[in-house]
Amino acid sequence: MEGGPSKKSIRRGLPAELRARAEETAATPPPAGAAGGELPPVSLSKLTKPDFQAETYLKETLQSVQEKNIRQFRKSLEDARKAASKNLQKNVYRNYESFVFISKEISSMERDMQLLRELLHGINEVGDELMDEEDGSVLDAEEPNRVGRRRTMRMSMANQQDLFKDQLAKIWRTIRDAQRLVPFAPNRHVVGDVRNVSELSPSTLQTRQKVDIVVFSDMILLAARKRRGNRAQTVLVADRSFELSNVTVADVGDASRSGFLIKLVNRAETFLFGFRSAEAKNELLLLISHARAGIFGADAPPPLPTTSREAVPGGIGAANVEDEDASAAAQRRRMDEQLDALDICIARREFSQATELVQQLKEQLGAANKAPPAVQRAVDAHTAALARLILADLLIPCSSRKQVAANVALLHRLGWDKEAKGAFLASRTATIKNRTRQLKLEGNTRLYIRELAIVYFRLIRNTCEWYSALFADPTMISALIAWVRQEMAGYAAIFRRHVFHEMQRFQVIASCLNHTLAEVDILGHAGLDLKFMLDQEFFPDLTRSVRSYEARCLALLTKAVSEDNLAVVSKVSTTNYATAARLFGAQMPIVASVSRLDEMLTEFGTELRFIVRDSLYSQVVASVLALIEGVLKQFLAVLRRGSRSYAQEFALLISTQAVVSWVIPRAAAHLDRIFGRTVADIHNLEQRLEAFPASLQDVFCQKHAQAIARASFDFVTANFADNDSPVTDSMAPSSQMEHLLQQLGEVARELDQWPLAKRSVLSGIIDCLFVQMIDPHNWEAADGVKRSFGHYGVHRLVLDVHFLLRVCGSLVSKSTNNMANRVCEKALRSYFSAHHQNSAGAAATNKEMMNKSWYDARVLDTMRRLGFSFPDFGKGFEHRSQQSFDSNAASAVSPTPPDDAETPHETAADS
Repeated sequence: MEGGPSKKSIRRGLPAELRARAEETAATPPPAGAAGGELPPVSLSKLTKPDFQAETYLKETLQSVQEKNIRQFRKSLEDARKAASKNLQKNVYRNYESFVFISKEISSMERDMQLLRELLHGINEVGDELMDEEDGSVLDAEEPNRVGRRRTMRMSMANQQDLFKDQLAKIWRTIRDAQRLVPFAPNRHVVGDVRNVSELSPSTLQTRQKVDIVVFSDMILLAARKRRGNRAQTVLVADRSFELSNVTVADVGDASRSGFLIKLVNRAETFLFGFRSAEAKNELLLLISHARAGIFGADAPPPLPTTSREAVPGGIGAANVEDEDASAAAQRRRMDEQLDALDICIARREFSQATELVQQLKEQLGAANKAPPAVQRAVDAHTAALARLILADLLIPCSSRKQVAANVALLHRLGWDKEAKGAFLASRTATIKNRTRQLKLEGNTRLYIRELAIVYFRLIRNTCEWYSALFADPTMISALIAWVRQEMAGYAAIFRRHVFHEMQRFQVIASCLNHTLAEVDILGHAGLDLKFMLDQEFFPDLTRSVRSYEARCLALLTKAVSEDNLAVVSKVSTTNYATAARLFGAQMPIVASVSRLDEMLTEFGTELRFIVRDSLYSQVVASVLALIEGVLKQFLAVLRRGSRSYAQEFALLISTQAVVSWVIPRAAAHLDRIFGRTVADIHNLEQRLEAFPASLQDVFCQKHAQAIARASFDFVTANFADNDSPVTDSMAPSSQMEHLLQQLGEVARELDQWPLAKRSVLSGIIDCLFVQMIDPHNWEAADGVKRSFGHYGVHRLVLDVHFLLRVCGSLVSKSTNNMANRVCEKALRSYFSAHHQNSAGAAATNKEMMNKSWYDARVLDTMRRLGFSFPDFGKGFEHRSQQSFDSNAASAVSPTPPDDAETPHETAADS
């Protein structure tokens, strides 16, 4: 037991089950039978005590124990020791890499501290020499030599500045864009460079690019090697530069698996560089150490000796020491000592002591009657240098609250409150970014947004609490509000990229919004309500999501309408839908596209219920209106351009009425339940579109009136100029008119199978036929000459029109009858005006014009000839037998016209 690991290490290295056993053993007294020879337990709690005594433990444990149990007890001890050793070995293997890295960091820090001690010792020696020279400068005998040394020093400094300018000019010529990143500055010079270095990715250790590293006295420049065109020649292009004071350099190690690496940290940025050999790596470390120590490079001249602080930037001149009294000289010497101490504290990063020294110097300057300007400039320069270092520490992300509070307090004592505020908020922004990058996105958007909201809003809450405690000035609260708005915009950008741009379902969007609102509520409990900011950020995205969903639904509906064969797929109940029940009865037939529209609107409302809110009311209503009106427009386009059967087009007419009187009320009721109130815009849509089915029916009538006319009685191309054929009692309506009526009969028989207004449809077709006849363009030829009518032609036209009106009977409306009269009257006037122009036509005008009885007789003869095979439109579209037709022939051929309309045959007879 003496040669094994220590007791504390054994206790720390025990496995979980052994630690639990040790705790149980510590809490449980030894069994009563142990003294009687039973096997005693291994008390690990006693073995791991700092004051453990082996002999005492054995006496207490093995007293009166048999030899067999003692051997088993020894075996248990061996097992415990092996388990502890094995676990300790695993811990060593697991942390070996970190142990090596920390060891190298410690050795590197020891070298840096040794170098710092040497530099500080050199600074103290230089200060002593300066004080000796300053004391000796009051002797009048040495005045000429002192003036000469100053003149020589000024000349040497001028030559040195020229050399520095030549170095910078050479760098600018060699490296493209170097002047932009490394502009001219006094005393800036080249310390050295390391070439052909590999810049690696810190996460994957893959080579990003080849660079040259140039070390200046106050900066580090990275120059990337770029190929010029297709040639192998490479050029150097300035990539980035760093302030030497803001850079931290770490020697990663020389392990064979990772190469010779150096890590360079510039505030929140981390860079990794790989070298070909250890010499190249050590060369860069040495150059950076020389630059920080103020040692010149190989191409630069050695530093000039200085006899006073006048040669050092921010130093104190001693030109007027002779004119000052002894007390002023002593005070200045004290200030010099304090400035030296301040330099040492800054170099050692002892910021609290440095801040105390700065405050003491400022108090002394304030108490002095007339402070020298050089002293004031030196104090200001040291204060700025100290504040910049503290700001660099404050900018480090993920710092503890104690560290942040200490840095802010120091900056407040230095009078850098505004800069402290900006650095603090910038560091919190970097902290949020770092924590956000640690989140893993593994396909679960809801989980990722939940974790993102926790990171963002809890860090925002912590920042607000810290800010209130660190910056008590009320005038600074506006910066915090601006920062919160900026972070809200950053969160909204990530949310938008993962939720809205990925076209997630509304359920996922709602879940992500709920997670966000839950975290925002926590901020509200802390006194910071950001819900209005959230609404401002996400309202445009929600609106675009609804529009995008509307566009997808409309595309699917357009495809469904175009692929629909307009066959009835089901019948739905019209209960609770008064208009549909009045038009179609208890059951209403619908086609596939109408069923798809109803499903799509139901699904649309179901999806929207997850994100519904009053601000989206207008957009939701507009989207529903767009879907319904889009389908109706598709129906209209199909009816106009397609050549469908009567059954398909009648189904389309019924579908239009079904959308208006059944789909719209269902969608309105569904939205009422979602919004919890009456959606008046959707309810009013039914009234606004109730005339649309009639408009679609008019389109149907116009389309088929033109088709029937072209296929049978085409008034546009018909020739009525025959003046020679005799008009006899054997004359009958034209076969074209009989064909037209047969086609109307086909439409009537097809209408018997559909719950449509048959009278309205057929009356509309007949009305459209006479609209085409009365069109003025159809009464003129292509060359503008008016159509001519002969004696036989005008009688044939009047007889055909009379036959059509008598057969159709009650389907003829008042406006149709008036248009028929106008057609016959216009034809007769054309005939009479054409045959009254010359005397040769006088004989023709003396031809007999037939009267009403003649037209009635010809129509009656034609009806008898056609018999029951022709439908009787005037009697409810029913076929009658021959006997019924003979007995009612008189009433069949003489339907009663409207009271205020005259029949075409009357017009012909009167003419």
